[in-house]
Amino acid sequence: MYFDMYENSFLDPAYITPEEQQILDGDIAVQKNLYTSKQDFVVESDKFLEHSEDDITLRRHTRFVDFPKHKHDYVEIFYCLSGSVTHVINEEEIRLRPGELLFMNQHIEHAVIACGQEDLGINIIIRPAYFQNILTLINKDNILADFIINALESDSCVGQYLYFTVSDNPCIQNLIHNAVFLLLQQPQNWHKLSEHTFALLFMHILSNAENILLDQKDEQSNVLMVVVRRYLAEHYDTGTLHELAAQIGYTPSSLSRMIKKYSSTTFKEIQTKQRMRVAMNQLSHTALPVSEIALSVGYENQNFFYKQFKKMYDMTPNEARLKSRR
Repeated sequence: MYFDMYENSFLDPAYITPEEQQILDGDIAVQKNLYTSKQDFVVESDKFLEHSEDDITLRRHTRFVDFPKHKHDYVEIFYCLSGSVTHVINEEEIRLRPGELLFMNQHIEHAVIACGQEDLGINIIIRPAYFQNILTLINKDNILADFIINALESDSCVGQYLYFTVSDNPCIQNLIHNAVFLLLQQPQNWHKLSEHTFALLFMHILSNAENILLDQKDEQSNVLMVVVRRYLAEHYDTGTLHELAAQIGYTPSSLSRMIKKYSSTTFKEIQTKQRMRVAMNQLSHTALPVSEIALSVGYENQNFFYKQFKKMYDMTPNEARLKSRR
């Protein structure tokens, strides 16, 4: 077993969680209230994140019962630790074996077939904002890297998944083990260490592209939105719809229509969200005055910047900076 060195019951198939014990005692359905407060089955990250300021955590997948169709309000990386775990996505069964990974964005709807005792899976729960810092650490001049990151933090309502058959790659296995260890033990500076670990994991995955199985139900929409988001990742401050349209051979009106069709949002809305993510990163990791940050992300009107920031994060830039330093 990969994780024996950690001697943690969390990673031991013989350990039965309280929820699993209830199932074994005759509770034959998943207790929805443990996962969501919504009417629709949308699993909420707040149910698992110990601190409101955290963006990442992990839990064991619940065994012994079919987990019904659901979505998340977060990105999920599912890691199969032992046995096998079968997900059902778009009526297709995806059977993960030990060492394999399944990435799902926050819009994918899936179910999981009941697992036996030896079938152990780990859910890594990640709010999309977590990937902002990772973007600065990996090579963005790679269309597959763009696709992976944009699938994870997509603003569209299109469900996307990536399935990685990398069980025989020792570097990738070592990195995912280290990531799990950091999330379990939370040593000093574990947030920064985990960001670098996941960045390395992504880079090694990208170097093994032949082992990635993509959900390519709509390749044209995936490619176009990758181009749009890559452009705005580099030109969030001064980029324009007209400039991008000219670069890729569209008229501004046709490009605008296609962005709306494929992402249910507009160029300007995507740009604003990218600007706010960059601003949040600068507030959290630099001592730059808010006025300079506003200018750096494309806002000469500081009051308008404050308005947009509060609309997205429900707090002011100064409140966000204070929260990040607690």
